Amino acid sequence: MQLKYKNKTILVTASSKRLGKFIATDLLKSGWNIALHYNKSKKLAENTANELFEIGGKVTLHQADLTLNSDLEKLIKEIEEQNSVWTGLINNAGYFSYDNGSNFQYKSLQQHMSVNFIAPVILTKALANYTLNIQKKKRNERGFVINIIDAKIFGLNPDYYTYTLSKQAMYGLTKMSALSYSNCLRVNGIAPGITLSAPGQDQKDFQKSHKKNLLKSSSTVDEIINAVNFIITSKSMTGHITLLDGGAHLAPPRRDVAL
Repeated sequence: MQLKYKNKTILVTASSKRLGKFIATDLLKSGWNIALHYNKSKKLAENTANELFEIGGKVTLHQADLTLNSDLEKLIKEIEEQNSVWTGLINNAGYFSYDNGSNFQYKSLQQHMSVNFIAPVILTKALANYTLNIQKKKRNERGFVINIIDAKIFGLNPDYYTYTLSKQAMYGLTKMSALSYSNCLRVNGIAPGITLSAPGQDQKDFQKSHKKNLLKSSSTVDEIINAVNFIITSKSMTGHITLLDGGAHLAPPRRDVAL
């Protein structure tokens, strides 16, 4: 355990499974305390927490529906009241559902924006205010935010219309919050390409999608974890988005690779 991270907490949203779980596990091994967020998967979250307990380190469980302001307020209060310094936020939670510019519904737009954009906006503001209060006691304290965006916004196609809009908004949030909170936060993003198979997707289709780029290999979990650690330790980095897509943005397909 690295002592410089002792008694410091990172909130990782949607960290009971998939990419969030991998990120949380690696951060715990590095010495961070983990605030493990979940929405509906209570049993899965408890199992993940138990796995992390066995590794060693401090883990706290936090349930919140990120589309509800009341749940966001509850989540923020729980993190702030911990006996640990809230230092980092990784906005990993994402809502992903297919639509296009002709058939999208208001509910889909609202759901995508709530989870992928509005919740990160609120959580980032909360961490900024929290850090400013910490600075009154310890002047050199600075927090960080890492937004998990999507390489798709750098190589656009018309599929997943409202999802893409929400991730473009998240890109703008990364830039604007880096400017707005520069006195207390560093804010950066990671934009992965195809990394993990989608629920219900067979391995053959996943491998085909994973190779639809110039380098014939898209992002991996290990690469994303390496990027997370690089951002955390790079004290001069802010407002930057790390793109990991095998060069797909240089020659984007006309349709989404998942279709």
